[in-house]
Amino acid sequence: MKVVQIVIKGNEVSEEYAALSQYSFERALREGYIDSIEKFDAITPDSEDFQEHVDRYTWSRSLMTLDNKKFGQPKDDHSPTEKAGMCSHWEIMRQCAVSGERVWVIEHDTWMLEERYESFKALVTLTPETLYANIGLFMGMYSLDPRFCHWAYHMLTTNDFPINCGPYCVLQRLFRTYTTNHLSHPDINYYGKHVTSLHPWHNCDTIGVGREIGKFFNTNDPLDKSHGLPTPTTQVVSKRLAVTQEHHSYKQQLQDEPWKRHKFFHVID
Repeated sequence: MKVVQIVIKGNEVSEEYAALSQYSFERALREGYIDSIEKFDAITPDSEDFQEHVDRYTWSRSLMTLDNKKFGQPKDDHSPTEKAGMCSHWEIMRQCAVSGERVWVIEHDTWMLEERYESFKALVTLTPETLYANIGLFMGMYSLDPRFCHWAYHMLTTNDFPINCGPYCVLQRLFRTYTTNHLSHPDINYYGKHVTSLHPWHNCDTIGVGREIGKFFNTNDPLDKSHGLPTPTTQVVSKRLAVTQEHHSYKQQLQDEPWKRHKFFHVID
């Protein structure tokens, strides 16, 4: 499958991250495990149609751990850059639903870990048989079956499915609802698939293989994780470049030193 990479056009930081990211995928391109990497011009607060995209969805108060009183300042809404980032992901979802084409989606800072390349090959080979494959850190690298794209986009835009956390949590909530309300119906029976999803375990360093991603998302049992594969991609964070998205409820240390937000980041300079 081809890769669609979300990049902020004309933004020097985003463009430099994208160049670093594409460098890390050179071997996968050369050996044919991905077909190509095409840029998707990210929706930003400065986009002419930004408000049009925002108005399609139901935005609710964030319930993320880092947005609560213990870790940061509670907020009633998401920042403009957080909304823009999610709108980019949901627009790609819409396009896949319309075209029927399945793709990989990566962000500008997605990094392929060379030392986990064998895991990458195995997971990429498994992915076309699944309905949802997430093999990176958060929204770093994932792929959705167009049938799920159609259902999920309909839920977001027509059924007022609330966006009350970041895109990673929203997507896993959508798939868990899809599994419960659609796939498990006797007439559908998971489309006859034994494995419908690939998804990271709780601390994101291992990918689980199965049907119910809730187990992977909420459990950090090392015995369970022994049945998974190492997560082959992460996010590269440059201390010089920092980040392009404002998480305005995070405590000041994480604002100033974003590379400390997660232990699995690939940190450079």
